[in-house]
Amino acid sequence: MKKILFLILASAILTTSCNKVLDVEPSASISSDIALKDSTGVEGAMLGAYSGLQAVGLYGRNAAIIADLAADNLVWTGTTQDYGQIMNKPIPAENAIADGMWTAAYDVINRVNNILYKLPDIPYGSVTGKNQMQGEALFIRALMQHYLAGFFGGVPLRIQPTLDLSNLELEKSSQTDVYASAISDLETAIDLLSHTATVGRANSSSAKALLARVYLSQFHATNDAAYATKAMQMSSDLIAFLPGLATTYAELFDPAANSTESILEITYDLQNFNRLAQYYYTRDLNGRYEIAPSAGLIAAFDTADVRLDVGIRFDEKNNPYGAKYNDVAGGVDRVYVLRLAEMYLIHAEALAYTNGDVAAIQDDINVIRHRAGLPDTEASDIASLKLAIENERRFEFAFEGHRWHDLVRTGRAAEVLGIDQKYTLFPIPLSEMQTNKKMQQNPGY
Repeated sequence: MKKILFLILASAILTTSCNKVLDVEPSASISSDIALKDSTGVEGAMLGAYSGLQAVGLYGRNAAIIADLAADNLVWTGTTQDYGQIMNKPIPAENAIADGMWTAAYDVINRVNNILYKLPDIPYGSVTGKNQMQGEALFIRALMQHYLAGFFGGVPLRIQPTLDLSNLELEKSSQTDVYASAISDLETAIDLLSHTATVGRANSSSAKALLARVYLSQFHATNDAAYATKAMQMSSDLIAFLPGLATTYAELFDPAANSTESILEITYDLQNFNRLAQYYYTRDLNGRYEIAPSAGLIAAFDTADVRLDVGIRFDEKNNPYGAKYNDVAGGVDRVYVLRLAEMYLIHAEALAYTNGDVAAIQDDINVIRHRAGLPDTEASDIASLKLAIENERRFEFAFEGHRWHDLVRTGRAAEVLGIDQKYTLFPIPLSEMQTNKKMQQNPGY
């Protein structure tokens, strides 16, 4: 956490993304005391928060890799030992990738906490504009809280900016308390955010989609059916409101297309780029080939499933590689945070785990299968439908950062991955353990 404090006090609000190959220090920054005095400063600070989401520890790389590598969709094929530790488990507390995920998430949280702290006293010509900034900040904080809780379980709940050393050390809040905080932020944000869609920025649909996801997580964590009901309702509302799925699955990953299915994506340009394609592509294709699709994932696909050919390709040596990210040279591939297909499967999962209507669950699954070129699901009872949903999510969201969370959320990770239950949580990073005297390590580390 001292690293975060240094960034905040020294530079932090308008930082450009740090996802360059060498992860160089940001070059464009401004003190929050200077920036957050008027609406122009707030807008700049908000852009700084979004740029924080582009970090290597977040959507610039590891949000789209680690959940698949820690599970069974990817295998480590490169030279970075930290990725091998993620795959092989137990993950050492000094693992640099886990540390980077933790630090990047809390950096973003601190950026939006600064906005929320200063915003009430900043004059605005438009109440709507001020509400939008508050709503986006709350959305981003909830997104990061859910991200952290999904990997680490209970984490410090930071809802005030780190302005000095007084609140540097915080105890863990429980995972359910972290989810509850995210839910509160999102329920508020929905009423503040515009319905207008701006690529790369949160709106009311983004907040509803993330809220449906967090409701589902809280349902599994608490076994309170009320959260499942809320997840069903929120996802159903979005399905009815939004234009619909992309006509073809390939469209989602076509750099020339802007799909109506996207609810929120992280965007990049030649100055602020990611290295996903480089990490997925084989060396013969000028990539690093740090990770590769697992043999188990490839074998699990139905050969008629169009998602197989879109998401996985083979080089001339027959080495498989992930193909959802293709811009090796420029690194400007979009990274999805939320898309409409997930809402169908959230609705189905909430129904299945509360013994809901079988036909309704089948309908949700079949919408996704039909676009993939597959016939109706053969699952016809609750137990088989749960497995069908799990598999459909595996194929639909391969390499988009879902698989680990899906298995852990439903309590299936230990069985499916063959690991001890205690390793379904990542270790609290060593840097946090050394600087936060109130922190307790997760069991087994």
